[in-house]
Amino acid sequence: MRALAFLFLGSLGLSLLAETIRLTHDGTNKRDPRYFDGGRKIMYSFDETRALLRLMVMDAEELKPEPMFNDANKHQLNAAMSPDGNHIAFNECTGNLTAHFVIRRRDDRKDSFVKHGGRGGYRSPVFTRDSKHVLYCFAETGPQHIWRVTLDGKEKKQITEGTGVNNWPSFSPDGKTLVYGSSRTSTYEIYSSDADGKNVKQLTDNEAMDIRPEISPDGKRIVFTSMRDGNRELYVMDLDGQNQRRLTFHEERDDYASWHPDGQRIIFVGEREGRFDLYLMDVPTKGK
Repeated sequence: MRALAFLFLGSLGLSLLAETIRLTHDGTNKRDPRYFDGGRKIMYSFDETRALLRLMVMDAEELKPEPMFNDANKHQLNAAMSPDGNHIAFNECTGNLTAHFVIRRRDDRKDSFVKHGGRGGYRSPVFTRDSKHVLYCFAETGPQHIWRVTLDGKEKKQITEGTGVNNWPSFSPDGKTLVYGSSRTSTYEIYSSDADGKNVKQLTDNEAMDIRPEISPDGKRIVFTSMRDGNRELYVMDLDGQNQRRLTFHEERDDYASWHPDGQRIIFVGEREGRFDLYLMDVPTKGK
C-alpha cells in the first residue's frame, strides 16, 4: 500500500513531497524498528499478547514477520544489532524481578549478561561503530546514565554525568560523536558529546520533550521524536542542531524512527485510527 503525503512546513515556507509505504498491517502495538544485515532485514518488538512482548524479524522485501527467537515465555525488546552483524543486544525478562540485558553472539547463541546493583531497567542498547562495545542506559545509584561494556558484559564504564534521565544513545558513522536525550533541564532535550561523554552540547530547547534521536548513516542529520506541536511527531535536524524541520503531520502518534541504511528514508511506528504499524518514509533534503 502506497500513499503520497504532501507536507507543508509553514515556518520555512517549504512544500515537501514525501512517499510513505505501509510495511505491516496487523495493527498491534510496536516499538523500536531497526534495519540490519545491510537493509535486507527489519527487526522490531510488538505486543503479541497483553502478557508477552515478542522480538520479530522480517525480510525487507517479503514483509512476513516471524519471531527472532523461539523463547515462548520471555519478553524480548529494545534490540540492537552490531555493525558487523555478529552480535545482538536486547532486554529479556520472565517477570518483574528477572530482567536481563543480553548480548548474544548470533552464530552459536552464546549469551553474555550485564550485571548492575539496584532495580533499574536496562534501556536503549547501541553498539559502538567498531562492534567492540555496547552502550546502554541504567539507573544504578541515582539518575539513569549511559554506560559502556565489552561484548562479554565486562569493563563497565559510565559515560554520562550529572542529573536527569539519560537515554537513547546514537553514534555518528565515524564513532566520534554521541547524541542522546536527557531530562537534565527538567524536560527531555537532545544533546551531543564526544564518544566518551565529554564536550556536551545541547541541540534542542523546547518546553515539550524531544526524544529518541538517531544519527543518519552519512552523519549529517538526526531524526527524532518531539511533542513540541502537541502530539508525538517526527522531526529532522542537522548534526549540530540547526535546521529543525517537522516530517510527519498526523493527528495520531508517529514515533520510534530509525534510518534506512541508504540514509534517505526512515522506518517508524505510526498510529492510524488507534492501530500501530510500521511505515517507511522518504526524508526530503532541505529545500526540496
